[in-house]
Amino acid sequence: MAVTSTNGISFSGLSSGLDTDSIITQLVNIEKAPIQRMTAQQTALRNKAELYSQFASKISGIATAGNQLTTLGTFSAITASSSDNAVASITVDPGATLAGSFNLTVSKLAQSQKISSGPQSSAANPLGYTGSFNINGKAVTVEATDTITTIAQKVNALAVGVTASVIDGGTNNAYLTISSGTTGLTGKPQISDVSGSVLNSLGLLNGTSSVRELITNGAAGTKLTASTTALGSLMGVTGLSDQTVQINGVSVTLNLQTDSLQGVADKINAASTGATASVVSITEGGATKYRLEIKNASSTPTFTDSGNTLSALGILQKGAANELIQAQDATYTLDGVNLTSSTNSIKGVIPGTTLTLIKANATTPEKSTISLSSDTDTIANRVQAFITSFNETAGFIDQYSSFDDKTFATGPLFGDSTVRQFLSTFTTSLFNNISGATGDYKNAASIGLRLNSKGTIDFDTSVFKTALAKDPEGVRKIFQNSGTSANNALTFVSAGSSALASGVTPYDISITTVATKSNYVAATTKTGPNTVSEILTFGGALMSNSNYTLNIDVGATMADIVNKINSDSRLKDLVTASDNGGKLQVESKKYGTNGRFTLVSNQSPLGTNSGVGFAAGSLIDGVDVAGTIAGQAATGSGQFLTGATGNSVANGLQIQYTGTTTGVVGSMSYVRGLSGSVNESLKTFTDSISGLAVAGQESFKKQADQLQKDMDAINRRASQKQDDLKAKFIAMESRMSSLKNQGSAISRLFASSTSS
Repeated sequence: MAVTSTNGISFSGLSSGLDTDSIITQLVNIEKAPIQRMTAQQTALRNKAELYSQFASKISGIATAGNQLTTLGTFSAITASSSDNAVASITVDPGATLAGSFNLTVSKLAQSQKISSGPQSSAANPLGYTGSFNINGKAVTVEATDTITTIAQKVNALAVGVTASVIDGGTNNAYLTISSGTTGLTGKPQISDVSGSVLNSLGLLNGTSSVRELITNGAAGTKLTASTTALGSLMGVTGLSDQTVQINGVSVTLNLQTDSLQGVADKINAASTGATASVVSITEGGATKYRLEIKNASSTPTFTDSGNTLSALGILQKGAANELIQAQDATYTLDGVNLTSSTNSIKGVIPGTTLTLIKANATTPEKSTISLSSDTDTIANRVQAFITSFNETAGFIDQYSSFDDKTFATGPLFGDSTVRQFLSTFTTSLFNNISGATGDYKNAASIGLRLNSKGTIDFDTSVFKTALAKDPEGVRKIFQNSGTSANNALTFVSAGSSALASGVTPYDISITTVATKSNYVAATTKTGPNTVSEILTFGGALMSNSNYTLNIDVGATMADIVNKINSDSRLKDLVTASDNGGKLQVESKKYGTNGRFTLVSNQSPLGTNSGVGFAAGSLIDGVDVAGTIAGQAATGSGQFLTGATGNSVANGLQIQYTGTTTGVVGSMSYVRGLSGSVNESLKTFTDSISGLAVAGQESFKKQADQLQKDMDAINRRASQKQDDLKAKFIAMESRMSSLKNQGSAISRLFASSTSS
């Protein structure tokens, strides 16, 4: 039937009687015939792109497992055990390398102090006390309406490392307790009345004051968060202005409302008490804290503190009236060596381990044997994980490369050149001899790896463990890059994938410039103690290009300044200070440009200060090592020399030179382990820019996208053809209808003429 259209409505067969709908549909379907084939192709391409994505991911998994074999401690893994886990346990930290056996005895466990008030009438009755007390550097204000419960809440809200609790035993049997969150003798909480006598009235403290924390020839105060902030605002204390204390019998007037910790130290030093006060920085949990230390030359100073000023600073403290648990350090021995610890978790006393004390007996010490040995199981498991990752990838390839010899059906990766190239490249690089390797173990096969008939790898752990026991260094070199030199001043550090094995001819190392450290000497000789306090400011690359200040106290001698720099929590790891003929000398601990620093003072250089001045003194900047590796370009950073990008044989090979001479200082034999060759072969497939698996995935995606564009174009042409055909058939129907009408008119005309 024909199609006639009026206002979007279709009519069939009105004039021609032909089924034009069917004719048009068939003609359009002929135009769209390729789409079915192209859709199947597109589905196959997208499936293959997804498989390539999974393929690349599995190769990356092999690389990740392989990287676990390249870390420094992989082949020197240590396992540790305790013969009596009820006495002590031990864990191995990353990087532990030493084996051994130790006899442990434990006499005391570290414990934290817990003190109690006297009995109170009730946990909920107002006490009627007013005043304030200080606890670990923060003040608590007590009002007459407070109960022991609300006081406990106020203490806990400060979050200063103590826990306040209430024991409610009924009428006249309620107690306030305070427990330190830190074990050991130095972990006792600092607690003192500031105004009033709340703590004494509660029965927490007795009337005797003594030094809270003894240090060599002196006393140490509470750790605070700042050294130059007024103590009134820093600690929240009030009422301690113009208080007179005595140190070694000499009066010193302090004002904790306006004095900073450094200001207190300056006033003590200016008073000529015979004692030296200093502000010492301490790093705890990554945060810097500051405390006041007061020392005599050879004995602990004497203190008088009628107004609680030194108590508020934590120098003095009254005794606990009711000590429920005494603070104590752990006491123990290792192989007969007497040791103590403020905690029961002791890190590093046996290098690379954490020893945890669990049980003690002061009369008959508890005993255990601590054993550390090579952890061959862990090492073998790491190798097995690497092999398993490859085997899973090989299984994946086999699964999707199937061929059915009956139906001739194939998997989507059947005959794929990229996956076959991967299998060939990987196994070849894995089982090649290690260039430059010596001894019995020169390849993976010699330590228990075998390629089986299925294309996967078997791992004989017994062969591997035997090799590991016989020659652990030889086994390590099969997997890891390594370098050796006859010159002890030359040390192999690392090598990138581009560095080639040196083979029988080692790489010559030529040094043109020896690395040096930055060194500063003050402008002025120090002739006497500091008459004013001083601020030294360190900056430059060594300080990460930010400023770090250090306060120098009034009365500080050269020895005091040197000691303060060398003991500062941050500076001690970066610089070394010394007395250079009466002038302050500071040397960087880092070599080269990264160790460069600046040093200035806020005082003009005088004999009665550090002599540093605003920009005076002699500063010699450190330089980086310079030279060549294998006669080709290398770049220096500190003492480390690395083959430059243009170095055709040693690109990325890094050595450390600690010597002091120039010229050809020696040679380096570089052995490239499996980590180098295998990683390079894996990178061929996974590189984000040129990797074969990545490129293949993108190619399949692009082909699928192009097919979609082609199918869209066919659909557009078919739609246009359909519209054209409809228009033509409509025109035909219209013409035929017109002809029919004309024919009918003629017939009527003839009929009329005949009848007349």
